[in-house]
Amino acid sequence: MKKVSLVLAVVALTSCKYNQNGNKNIMPLDKSRTAQTIAPPADPTETAPTKTEKTSKNLDASGNYIYDVGENKEITLPDDRRMEVGMNSTEYKLNEMLSNDSFKVNTDNTKDWVTLDRVYFNTGSDALTTNSKTQLDNIASLLKAYPDAVVKIGGYTDNTGSQDINIPLSDGRAKSVMNMLSGMDIDASRISAEGYGADYPVCAPNDSEECKAQNRRVDIRITKK
Repeated sequence: MKKVSLVLAVVALTSCKYNQNGNKNIMPLDKSRTAQTIAPPADPTETAPTKTEKTSKNLDASGNYIYDVGENKEITLPDDRRMEVGMNSTEYKLNEMLSNDSFKVNTDNTKDWVTLDRVYFNTGSDALTTNSKTQLDNIASLLKAYPDAVVKIGGYTDNTGSQDINIPLSDGRAKSVMNMLSGMDIDASRISAEGYGADYPVCAPNDSEECKAQNRRVDIRITKK
């Protein structure tokens, strides 16, 4: 009995020293059972942005493309009317074409189109926005100052939807511009209009809201001067 008690005491003492000394023969820690750091619960008042959310300084609140019309400059028209417009604006470009004898009307009717950079429409509609009238007033003034000029209006959409929808919509928009100009004492025989739907994109990829906004537009082309 004394021998058994002695053996047990030695074993207990050895076990105690084994743990206290951190013996190298101790079994490695099972990493799979270590404590994990748990993230705090999300703040319900915060909304994480989704991958589809896109913002651009080049789009207005209605998703229309905002053009850089450049620094303002006063131009004097042949009838002595004066107009202050941006140096990159539609009006400035048209005046340069009409006033410069070196500019010749291109026989290729896909060339020399100029985008109306401040003409917009209500979403999904051919109704012009109120602010569009300012630029169309200027275009009418240009046509009055150059009475021999004849122009064509082209309407375009992005690639959303089918051409069965896009062509009538773009045609309606082109005709809305034509009709407003005609209502500003411009002879209807000097203006024609046609819609091309998603054809002839200026931003070919059509893969972003900004790109599509550039393709939703109305252009003007001088067909006679």
